[in-house]
Amino acid sequence: MDALDLLEQQHRDVCALLSRLAEASPVGVGSEEAFYAALRAVEAHVRVEEAYVYIACASRLGDDTKVREAREEHTRILDAARMALTTPRSAPQFAAMIAALRERFEKHADVEEDVVFPKLKRSLTDEELDVLGEEIERSYNRLLAGADDARGVKTRPAEDVSRAEPHLRRGPRRPAPRGAI
Repeated sequence: MDALDLLEQQHRDVCALLSRLAEASPVGVGSEEAFYAALRAVEAHVRVEEAYVYIACASRLGDDTKVREAREEHTRILDAARMALTTPRSAPQFAAMIAALRERFEKHADVEEDVVFPKLKRSLTDEELDVLGEEIERSYNRLLAGADDARGVKTRPAEDVSRAEPHLRRGPRRPAPRGAI
C-alpha cells in the first residue's frame, strides 16, 4: 500500500477515535480500553512518521521550513497526549484536554496532507512509496499491539496501560538523588 494513502487512513482512524472519546458524556467516561487505545494510536502514528516519513523527507527534501514545522507539531501532539494521560478523567479540565488533543491532531493531519505529503510524493517513486507503506504498516501494528517500537526495540506489553506509556513521558527517567529514598 502507498505510504501516503496509509498515513491518510491513519489520520482518519485516529481522528475518529479521538472524536468518539471527546463526544462521550461525560468526556472520557466509558471503556478504559478505548481511552488507552486512542492514546496508543496517537503515539504509534507519530512514532512511525518520525521513524519513516520524516527520515525520507530529510533525505529527499533537505531542510524545508514547512516540513520542519510539521515535524515539530509531533512534540505538541505528544505533550497534549501526555497531559490527557496524567489528568484524572474526573478533573474539570479533562474534556478541554481531549478536545485540544483532537484539534491538534486534526491540524497535524491537514498540514501533512496539504503540504508535506505532496512534496514527498513528488520526490519518491510509486515503488518506494509502496515499500515505505509496508514498513510503516508493520511498525504501526506492532506499536499498537505494544510489541515493538518503530525501530524494533521492545516496549511494555499493551495490557499494561495503567501507567503512562513510556514514550509519552517527557525526557529520560532519572535516578533519584542519593539519600532521597
